[in-house]
Amino acid sequence: MRRWTILAAAGLLAFAAVGYWGYNQRIANRSLEVFLDNKYQRAFFDMTNQVQNLEVLLSKSMVVADPRLDLTYLMDLRQQAAFAQANLGQLPVYNDALAGRTSKFLTQVGDYADSLARQIGKGGAVNEKQWDTLNDLYQQSTELNRDLQGMQYKIAQNNYYFSELVRQVRKNLQHNPPENIERSDFQLLDERMQQYPALIYDGPFSEHLEQAEPKGLGGLEEISPEEAQNKALAFVFKKPGVEYHATEAVTTNGRIPSYRVEVMPVGEGNGDRTMMDIARKGGRTIWMLNSRPVGGETVDLETAKQNAARFLEERDFGEMQPTYSLRHENTATFNYAAVQDGVIIYPDLVKVSVALDNGEVIGAETSGYLMSHRERDLPAPKISQQQARAALSNRLEISGGRLVLIPVGVSEEQLAYEFQGKLGQETFLVYVNAVNGREENVLKLIETPGGTLTM
Repeated sequence: MRRWTILAAAGLLAFAAVGYWGYNQRIANRSLEVFLDNKYQRAFFDMTNQVQNLEVLLSKSMVVADPRLDLTYLMDLRQQAAFAQANLGQLPVYNDALAGRTSKFLTQVGDYADSLARQIGKGGAVNEKQWDTLNDLYQQSTELNRDLQGMQYKIAQNNYYFSELVRQVRKNLQHNPPENIERSDFQLLDERMQQYPALIYDGPFSEHLEQAEPKGLGGLEEISPEEAQNKALAFVFKKPGVEYHATEAVTTNGRIPSYRVEVMPVGEGNGDRTMMDIARKGGRTIWMLNSRPVGGETVDLETAKQNAARFLEERDFGEMQPTYSLRHENTATFNYAAVQDGVIIYPDLVKVSVALDNGEVIGAETSGYLMSHRERDLPAPKISQQQARAALSNRLEISGGRLVLIPVGVSEEQLAYEFQGKLGQETFLVYVNAVNGREENVLKLIETPGGTLTM
Protein backbone atom coordinates (compact mmCIF):
# COMPACT_ATOMS: atom_id res chain seq x y z
CA MET A 1 0.00 0.00 0.00
CA ARG A 2 2.81 2.33 0.90
CA ARG A 3 4.48 1.56 -2.41
CA TRP A 4 1.37 2.55 -4.37
CA THR A 5 1.10 5.73 -2.34
CA ILE A 6 4.68 6.66 -3.19
CA LEU A 7 4.13 5.87 -6.90
CA ALA A 8 0.91 7.94 -6.95
CA ALA A 9 2.66 10.86 -5.28
CA ALA A 10 5.55 10.62 -7.72
CA GLY A 11 3.09 10.55 -10.63
CA LEU A 12 1.30 13.61 -9.33
CA LEU A 13 4.60 15.41 -8.91
CA ALA A 14 5.64 14.49 -12.44
CA PHE A 15 2.28 15.59 -13.81
CA ALA A 16 2.56 18.88 -11.91
CA ALA A 17 6.11 19.38 -13.19
CA VAL A 18 5.02 18.75 -16.77
CA GLY A 19 2.05 21.08 -16.28
CA TYR A 20 4.27 23.77 -14.82
CA TRP A 21 6.73 23.36 -17.68
CA GLY A 22 3.88 23.55 -20.20
CA TYR A 23 2.48 26.64 -18.51
CA ASN A 24 5.89 28.34 -18.64
CA GLN A 25 6.27 27.37 -22.30
CA ARG A 26 2.84 28.80 -23.05
CA ILE A 27 3.73 32.07 -21.30
CA ALA A 28 7.07 32.21 -23.14
CA ASN A 29 5.40 31.50 -26.49
CA ARG A 30 2.77 34.14 -25.83
CA SER A 31 5.46 36.69 -24.92
CA LEU A 32 7.32 35.88 -28.13
CA GLU A 33 4.08 36.17 -30.11
CA VAL A 34 3.35 39.61 -28.62
CA PHE A 35 6.91 40.70 -29.40
CA LEU A 36 6.55 39.59 -33.01
CA ASP A 37 3.11 41.17 -33.33
CA ASN A 38 4.49 44.49 -32.14
CA LYS A 39 7.35 44.21 -34.62
CA TYR A 40 4.95 43.43 -37.48
CA GLN A 41 2.57 46.22 -36.48
CA ARG A 42 5.39 48.76 -36.46
CA ALA A 43 6.66 47.61 -39.85
CA PHE A 44 3.17 47.80 -41.34
CA PHE A 45 2.35 51.26 -40.00
CA ASP A 46 5.79 52.59 -41.01
CA MET A 47 5.26 51.20 -44.52
CA THR A 48 1.80 52.81 -44.71
CA ASN A 49 3.28 56.18 -43.77
CA GLN A 50 6.09 55.80 -46.31
CA VAL A 51 3.67 54.93 -49.13
CA GLN A 52 1.69 58.05 -48.25
CA ASN A 53 4.93 60.03 -48.54
CA LEU A 54 5.53 58.42 -51.95
CA GLU A 55 2.16 59.67 -53.19
CA VAL A 56 2.84 63.23 -52.00
CA LEU A 57 6.41 63.32 -53.38
CA LEU A 58 5.33 61.98 -56.78
CA SER A 59 2.64 64.67 -57.02
CA LYS A 60 5.14 67.39 -56.08
CA SER A 61 7.61 66.14 -58.69
CA MET A 62 4.86 66.42 -61.30
CA VAL A 63 4.19 70.12 -60.62
CA VAL A 64 7.64 71.51 -59.80
CA ALA A 65 9.41 73.48 -62.55
CA ASP A 66 12.83 74.14 -60.95
CA PRO A 67 15.20 71.17 -61.60
CA ARG A 68 17.09 71.91 -58.37
CA LEU A 69 13.94 71.44 -56.27
CA ASP A 70 12.82 68.47 -58.36
CA LEU A 71 16.15 66.78 -57.64
CA THR A 72 15.46 67.10 -53.90
CA TYR A 73 12.01 65.50 -54.25
CA LEU A 74 13.36 62.65 -56.39
CA MET A 75 16.09 61.85 -53.86
CA ASP A 76 13.49 61.81 -51.06
CA LEU A 77 11.29 59.61 -53.26
CA ARG A 78 14.06 57.06 -53.72
CA GLN A 79 14.69 56.95 -49.97
CA GLN A 80 11.01 56.54 -49.02
CA ALA A 81 10.57 53.75 -51.58
CA ALA A 82 13.57 51.91 -50.11
CA PHE A 83 12.20 52.25 -46.57
CA ALA A 84 8.75 51.01 -47.65
CA GLN A 85 10.32 48.04 -49.44
CA ALA A 86 12.35 47.14 -46.34
CA ASN A 87 9.28 47.28 -44.08
CA LEU A 88 7.20 45.22 -46.52
CA GLY A 89 9.92 42.57 -46.39
CA GLN A 90 9.50 42.27 -42.61
CA LEU A 91 5.78 41.39 -42.77
CA PRO A 92 4.68 37.73 -42.44
CA VAL A 93 2.76 37.59 -45.72
CA TYR A 94 2.67 34.83 -48.30
CA ASN A 95 5.82 34.75 -50.43
CA ASP A 96 4.01 35.30 -53.75
CA ALA A 97 2.71 38.60 -52.40
CA LEU A 98 6.20 39.63 -51.34
CA ALA A 99 7.59 38.76 -54.76
CA GLY A 100 4.62 40.25 -56.63
CA ARG A 101 3.68 43.60 -58.09
CA THR A 102 3.51 45.49 -54.79
CA SER A 103 7.16 44.81 -54.03
CA LYS A 104 8.17 45.37 -57.65
CA PHE A 105 6.27 48.66 -57.74
CA LEU A 106 8.20 49.99 -54.74
CA THR A 107 11.48 48.89 -56.29
CA GLN A 108 10.61 50.51 -59.61
CA VAL A 109 9.57 53.79 -58.04
CA GLY A 110 12.94 53.99 -56.30
CA ASP A 111 14.85 53.00 -59.43
CA TYR A 112 12.96 55.46 -61.64
CA ALA A 113 13.45 58.31 -59.15
CA ASP A 114 17.16 57.50 -59.03
CA SER A 115 17.35 57.50 -62.83
CA LEU A 116 15.64 60.90 -63.13
CA ALA A 117 17.76 62.35 -60.31
CA ARG A 118 20.96 61.34 -62.11
CA GLN A 119 19.60 62.80 -65.36
CA ILE A 120 18.79 66.13 -63.71
CA GLY A 121 22.11 66.12 -61.86
CA LYS A 122 23.87 66.04 -65.26
CA GLY A 123 21.92 69.08 -66.45
CA GLY A 124 19.00 67.28 -68.10
CA ALA A 125 15.29 67.90 -67.59
CA VAL A 126 12.19 65.72 -67.29
CA ASN A 127 10.62 65.34 -70.74
CA GLU A 128 6.96 64.79 -71.60
CA LYS A 129 7.20 61.01 -71.77
CA GLN A 130 8.95 60.83 -68.41
CA TRP A 131 6.29 63.12 -66.90
CA ASP A 132 3.62 60.71 -68.17
CA THR A 133 5.46 57.89 -66.43
CA LEU A 134 5.55 59.88 -63.20
CA ASN A 135 1.81 60.42 -63.57
CA ASP A 136 1.22 56.67 -64.02
CA LEU A 137 3.32 55.91 -60.96
CA TYR A 138 1.40 58.54 -59.02
CA GLN A 139 -1.93 56.90 -59.93
CA GLN A 140 -0.58 53.53 -58.78
CA SER A 141 0.67 55.04 -55.51
CA THR A 142 -2.78 56.54 -54.92
CA GLU A 143 -4.41 53.11 -55.28
CA LEU A 144 -1.81 51.45 -53.08
CA ASN A 145 -2.14 54.15 -50.43
CA ARG A 146 -5.94 53.81 -50.39
CA ASP A 147 -5.74 50.03 -49.98
CA LEU A 148 -3.18 50.29 -47.19
CA GLN A 149 -5.28 52.89 -45.37
CA GLY A 150 -8.24 50.48 -45.57
CA MET A 151 -6.13 47.67 -44.12
CA GLN A 152 -4.89 50.00 -41.39
CA TYR A 153 -8.48 50.81 -40.47
CA LYS A 154 -9.40 47.10 -40.28
CA ILE A 155 -6.40 46.41 -38.05
CA ALA A 156 -7.38 49.22 -35.69
CA GLN A 157 -11.08 48.29 -35.64
CA ASN A 158 -10.69 44.54 -35.25
CA ASN A 159 -7.60 44.39 -33.02
CA TYR A 160 -5.94 42.35 -35.77
CA TYR A 161 -2.81 40.32 -34.99
CA PHE A 162 -0.31 39.53 -37.74
CA SER A 163 0.58 36.25 -36.03
CA GLU A 164 -2.97 35.08 -36.87
CA LEU A 165 -2.07 35.55 -40.52
CA VAL A 166 1.04 33.41 -40.08
CA ARG A 167 -0.97 30.58 -38.46
CA GLN A 168 -3.64 30.75 -41.16
CA VAL A 169 -1.07 30.56 -43.95
CA ARG A 170 0.66 27.59 -42.32
CA LYS A 171 -2.65 25.79 -41.84
CA ASN A 172 -3.69 26.34 -45.44
CA LEU A 173 -0.30 25.21 -46.75
CA GLN A 174 -0.72 21.92 -44.92
CA HIS A 175 -4.21 21.18 -46.27
CA ASN A 176 -4.35 22.90 -49.67
CA PRO A 177 -2.11 23.39 -52.68
CA PRO A 178 -0.61 26.90 -52.81
CA GLU A 179 -2.92 28.07 -55.62
CA ASN A 180 -5.99 27.45 -53.42
CA ILE A 181 -4.80 29.39 -50.39
CA GLU A 182 -7.45 31.73 -49.01
CA ARG A 183 -6.69 35.22 -50.24
CA SER A 184 -5.45 37.69 -47.64
CA ASP A 185 -5.74 41.46 -47.83
CA PHE A 186 -2.12 41.55 -48.99
CA GLN A 187 -2.90 39.17 -51.87
CA LEU A 188 -5.94 41.20 -52.89
CA LEU A 189 -3.78 44.33 -52.80
CA ASP A 190 -1.16 42.55 -54.89
CA GLU A 191 -3.77 41.51 -57.47
CA ARG A 192 -4.84 45.13 -57.83
CA MET A 193 -1.23 46.14 -58.47
CA GLN A 194 -1.06 43.45 -61.18
CA GLN A 195 -3.38 45.61 -63.29
CA TYR A 196 -0.63 48.15 -63.91
CA PRO A 197 2.23 47.77 -66.45
CA ALA A 198 5.68 47.08 -65.09
CA LEU A 199 7.17 50.55 -65.53
CA ILE A 200 6.21 53.10 -68.11
CA TYR A 201 -1.02 69.31 -42.93
CA ASP A 202 -0.80 71.90 -38.60
CA GLY A 203 -0.58 75.41 -41.78
CA PRO A 204 2.50 75.80 -44.04
CA PHE A 205 5.83 75.70 -42.22
CA SER A 206 4.11 75.35 -38.82
CA GLU A 207 6.80 72.98 -37.53
CA HIS A 208 9.81 75.20 -38.23
CA LEU A 209 10.62 75.80 -34.56
CA GLU A 210 14.10 74.44 -34.00
CA GLN A 211 16.22 77.63 -33.85
CA ALA A 212 18.86 77.64 -31.14
CA GLU A 213 17.56 80.68 -29.24
CA PRO A 214 14.06 82.19 -28.97
CA LYS A 215 14.49 85.39 -30.97
CA GLY A 216 11.15 86.76 -29.76
CA LEU A 217 12.49 86.97 -26.19
CA GLY A 218 15.82 88.65 -26.94
CA GLY A 219 16.84 91.39 -24.51
CA LEU A 220 13.99 90.71 -22.05
CA GLU A 221 14.57 90.39 -18.30
CA GLU A 222 13.86 87.39 -16.07
CA ILE A 223 10.61 87.57 -14.14
CA SER A 224 9.74 86.25 -10.68
CA PRO A 225 7.23 83.46 -9.94
CA GLU A 226 4.80 86.08 -8.61
CA GLU A 227 5.09 88.06 -11.85
CA ALA A 228 4.46 84.83 -13.80
CA GLN A 229 1.16 84.38 -11.95
CA ASN A 230 0.12 87.93 -12.85
CA LYS A 231 1.13 87.38 -16.49
CA ALA A 232 -0.95 84.20 -16.61
CA LEU A 233 -4.00 85.98 -15.15
CA ALA A 234 -3.63 88.76 -17.73
CA PHE A 235 -3.41 86.32 -20.65
CA VAL A 236 -6.09 83.72 -19.86
CA PHE A 237 -9.54 83.98 -21.46
CA LYS A 238 -11.94 85.21 -18.76
CA LYS A 239 -15.69 84.87 -18.54
CA PRO A 240 -17.49 88.18 -17.85
CA GLY A 241 -18.08 88.85 -14.16
CA VAL A 242 -15.92 85.94 -12.97
CA GLU A 243 -12.87 86.43 -10.71
CA TYR A 244 -9.81 84.23 -11.31
CA HIS A 245 -6.80 83.24 -9.23
CA ALA A 246 -3.45 81.58 -10.07
CA THR A 247 -1.56 78.88 -8.20
CA GLU A 248 2.07 79.15 -7.20
CA ALA A 249 4.36 79.06 -10.23
CA VAL A 250 6.68 76.04 -10.60
CA THR A 251 9.81 76.20 -12.76
CA THR A 252 10.07 73.92 -15.83
CA ASN A 253 12.94 73.39 -18.24
CA GLY A 254 12.40 73.07 -21.96
CA ARG A 255 13.37 74.75 -25.18
CA ILE A 256 12.07 77.93 -23.53
CA PRO A 257 12.60 77.86 -19.71
CA SER A 258 9.29 78.68 -18.07
CA TYR A 259 7.00 78.74 -15.05
CA ARG A 260 4.04 76.32 -14.93
CA VAL A 261 0.93 78.12 -13.64
CA GLU A 262 -2.62 76.92 -13.10
CA VAL A 263 -5.49 79.42 -13.36
CA MET A 264 -9.08 78.81 -12.25
CA PRO A 265 -12.19 80.75 -11.24
CA VAL A 266 -12.45 81.64 -7.56
CA GLY A 267 -14.76 79.29 -5.66
CA GLU A 268 -15.07 76.61 -8.38
CA GLY A 269 -12.67 74.09 -6.84
CA ASN A 270 -11.18 71.82 -9.49
CA GLY A 271 -13.75 72.65 -12.16
CA ASP A 272 -12.72 75.04 -14.95
CA ARG A 273 -8.90 74.81 -14.82
CA THR A 274 -6.40 76.30 -17.30
CA MET A 275 -2.77 75.18 -17.39
CA MET A 276 -0.14 77.57 -18.77
CA ASP A 277 3.60 77.84 -19.34
CA ILE A 278 4.96 81.38 -18.90
CA ALA A 279 8.45 82.15 -20.25
CA ARG A 280 10.83 83.04 -17.45
CA LYS A 281 12.37 85.57 -19.80
CA GLY A 282 9.90 88.36 -20.47
CA GLY A 283 6.80 86.58 -19.16
CA ARG A 284 5.30 85.71 -22.55
CA THR A 285 2.82 82.81 -22.67
CA ILE A 286 4.24 79.73 -24.42
CA TRP A 287 1.07 77.64 -24.29
CA MET A 288 -2.31 77.64 -22.61
CA LEU A 289 -4.85 74.83 -22.33
CA ASN A 290 -8.26 74.61 -20.71
CA SER A 291 -9.08 70.89 -20.83
CA ARG A 292 -12.76 71.20 -19.93
CA PRO A 293 -15.23 69.02 -21.91
CA VAL A 294 -16.62 70.91 -24.92
CA GLY A 295 -20.37 70.59 -25.46
CA GLY A 296 -22.47 70.63 -28.61
CA GLU A 297 -21.78 73.22 -31.31
CA THR A 298 -23.64 76.54 -31.07
CA VAL A 299 -20.96 78.87 -32.53
CA ASP A 300 -20.13 78.94 -36.26
CA LEU A 301 -16.56 78.91 -37.57
CA GLU A 302 -16.56 82.54 -38.71
CA THR A 303 -17.56 83.75 -35.23
CA ALA A 304 -14.91 81.47 -33.70
CA LYS A 305 -12.27 82.95 -36.02
CA GLN A 306 -13.28 86.48 -35.03
CA ASN A 307 -12.99 85.51 -31.36
CA ALA A 308 -9.49 84.13 -31.98
CA ALA A 309 -8.42 87.31 -33.82
CA ARG A 310 -9.78 89.53 -31.04
CA PHE A 311 -8.00 87.39 -28.42
CA LEU A 312 -4.64 87.97 -30.14
CA GLU A 313 -5.29 91.66 -30.72
CA GLU A 314 -6.13 92.25 -27.05
CA ARG A 315 -2.84 90.59 -26.06
CA ASP A 316 -0.69 92.86 -28.25
CA PHE A 317 0.42 90.40 -30.93
CA GLY A 318 0.23 93.15 -33.54
CA GLU A 319 -0.99 92.54 -37.08
CA MET A 320 -1.73 88.86 -37.69
CA GLN A 321 -3.12 87.08 -40.75
CA PRO A 322 -5.24 83.87 -40.49
CA THR A 323 -3.84 81.09 -42.68
CA TYR A 324 -5.28 77.60 -42.17
CA SER A 325 -7.57 75.94 -39.65
CA LEU A 326 -8.41 72.52 -38.28
CA ARG A 327 -11.61 71.39 -36.59
CA HIS A 328 -11.73 68.48 -34.13
CA GLU A 329 -14.53 67.42 -31.76
CA ASN A 330 -16.31 70.80 -31.59
CA THR A 331 -13.05 72.70 -31.22
CA ALA A 332 -11.60 74.88 -34.00
CA THR A 333 -7.87 75.68 -34.11
CA PHE A 334 -6.75 78.65 -36.21
CA ASN A 335 -3.21 79.37 -37.40
CA TYR A 336 -2.24 83.05 -37.42
CA ALA A 337 1.00 84.38 -38.93
CA ALA A 338 2.55 87.77 -38.24
CA VAL A 339 2.47 90.46 -40.95
CA GLN A 340 5.25 92.99 -41.61
CA ASP A 341 5.00 95.62 -44.35
CA GLY A 342 2.25 93.60 -46.00
CA VAL A 343 4.37 90.41 -46.07
CA ILE A 344 3.04 87.31 -44.27
CA ILE A 345 5.76 86.02 -41.95
CA TYR A 346 5.10 82.26 -41.81
CA PRO A 347 7.73 81.38 -39.17
CA ASP A 348 6.00 83.71 -36.66
CA LEU A 349 3.06 81.40 -36.08
CA VAL A 350 0.45 81.39 -33.30
CA LYS A 351 -2.25 78.73 -32.90
CA VAL A 352 -5.51 79.58 -31.14
CA SER A 353 -8.19 77.01 -30.21
CA VAL A 354 -11.82 78.08 -29.76
CA ALA A 355 -14.58 75.97 -28.17
CA LEU A 356 -17.60 75.87 -30.48
CA ASP A 357 -20.10 75.39 -27.65
CA ASN A 358 -19.71 78.95 -26.32
CA GLY A 359 -16.95 80.60 -28.40
CA GLU A 360 -14.36 80.95 -25.62
CA VAL A 361 -10.64 80.58 -26.33
CA ILE A 362 -9.54 77.40 -24.56
CA GLY A 363 -6.06 76.97 -26.02
CA ALA A 364 -3.10 78.84 -27.47
CA GLU A 365 0.38 77.84 -28.62
CA THR A 366 2.94 80.56 -29.37
CA SER A 367 6.30 78.75 -29.42
CA GLY A 368 6.82 79.34 -33.16
CA TYR A 369 6.17 83.04 -32.68
CA LEU A 370 8.48 83.29 -29.67
CA MET A 371 11.27 81.35 -31.36
CA SER A 372 11.21 83.46 -34.54
CA HIS A 373 9.56 86.83 -34.03
CA ARG A 374 11.55 90.01 -34.55
CA GLU A 375 11.60 93.00 -36.86
CA ARG A 376 13.04 91.76 -40.16
CA ASP A 377 15.08 93.72 -42.67
CA LEU A 378 13.02 92.48 -45.60
CA PRO A 379 14.66 92.70 -49.03
CA ALA A 380 12.87 94.40 -51.89
CA PRO A 381 11.58 91.91 -54.51
CA LYS A 382 13.85 91.80 -57.58
CA ILE A 383 11.27 90.08 -59.76
CA SER A 384 7.62 90.95 -60.23
CA GLN A 385 4.68 88.73 -59.38
CA GLN A 386 4.11 88.20 -63.12
CA GLN A 387 7.73 87.09 -63.63
CA ALA A 388 7.45 84.68 -60.66
CA ARG A 389 4.24 83.27 -62.08
CA ALA A 390 5.94 82.65 -65.44
CA ALA A 391 8.48 80.40 -63.67
CA LEU A 392 5.76 77.91 -62.66
CA SER A 393 4.87 74.71 -64.45
CA ASN A 394 2.48 75.31 -67.35
CA ARG A 395 0.60 72.19 -66.28
CA LEU A 396 -0.75 74.03 -63.24
CA GLU A 397 -3.88 76.17 -63.17
CA ILE A 398 -2.53 79.11 -61.14
CA SER A 399 -4.42 81.51 -58.88
CA GLY A 400 -3.46 84.04 -56.20
CA GLY A 401 -0.01 85.42 -55.66
CA ARG A 402 1.21 87.21 -52.53
CA LEU A 403 4.47 88.02 -50.80
CA VAL A 404 5.41 85.80 -47.86
CA LEU A 405 8.51 85.03 -45.81
CA ILE A 406 9.22 81.30 -45.55
CA PRO A 407 11.83 79.26 -43.66
CA VAL A 408 14.45 77.52 -45.80
CA GLY A 409 16.58 74.85 -44.16
CA VAL A 410 17.26 75.17 -40.44
CA SER A 411 17.98 78.88 -39.96
CA GLU A 412 17.50 80.77 -43.24
CA GLU A 413 14.43 82.65 -44.45
CA GLN A 414 13.48 83.70 -47.96
CA LEU A 415 11.11 86.29 -49.37
CA ALA A 416 8.86 84.47 -51.82
CA TYR A 417 5.68 84.70 -53.84
CA GLU A 418 3.03 82.20 -52.80
CA PHE A 419 0.78 80.83 -55.54
CA GLN A 420 -2.01 78.28 -55.44
CA GLY A 421 -2.04 75.79 -58.30
CA LYS A 422 -4.40 73.00 -59.34
CA LEU A 423 -3.50 69.86 -61.26
CA GLY A 424 -6.72 67.94 -61.87
CA GLN A 425 -8.40 67.65 -58.48
CA GLU A 426 -5.17 68.19 -56.53
CA THR A 427 -4.24 71.59 -55.04
CA PHE A 428 -0.71 72.81 -54.31
CA LEU A 429 1.00 75.84 -52.83
CA VAL A 430 4.09 76.84 -54.81
CA TYR A 431 6.72 79.26 -53.51
CA VAL A 432 8.97 81.23 -55.88
CA ASN A 433 11.95 83.15 -54.51
CA ALA A 434 11.19 86.88 -54.95
CA VAL A 435 14.89 87.72 -55.30
CA ASN A 436 16.26 85.15 -57.77
CA GLY A 437 13.07 83.65 -59.28
CA ARG A 438 13.76 80.04 -58.22
CA GLU A 439 11.10 77.71 -56.88
CA GLU A 440 11.79 77.26 -53.19
CA ASN A 441 9.12 74.77 -52.14
CA VAL A 442 5.91 72.99 -53.08
CA LEU A 443 3.27 71.95 -50.53
CA LYS A 444 0.30 69.73 -51.27
CA LEU A 445 -3.00 70.80 -49.72
CA ILE A 446 -5.02 67.99 -48.16
CA GLU A 447 -8.69 68.79 -47.60
CA THR A 448 -10.17 66.90 -44.63
CA PRO A 449 -13.59 67.09 -42.96
CA GLY A 450 -11.87 69.01 -40.16
CA GLY A 451 -9.97 71.54 -42.25
CA THR A 452 -7.01 72.00 -44.58
CA LEU A 453 -3.63 70.33 -43.95
CA THR A 454 -0.38 70.61 -45.88
CA MET A 455 2.26 68.01 -46.77
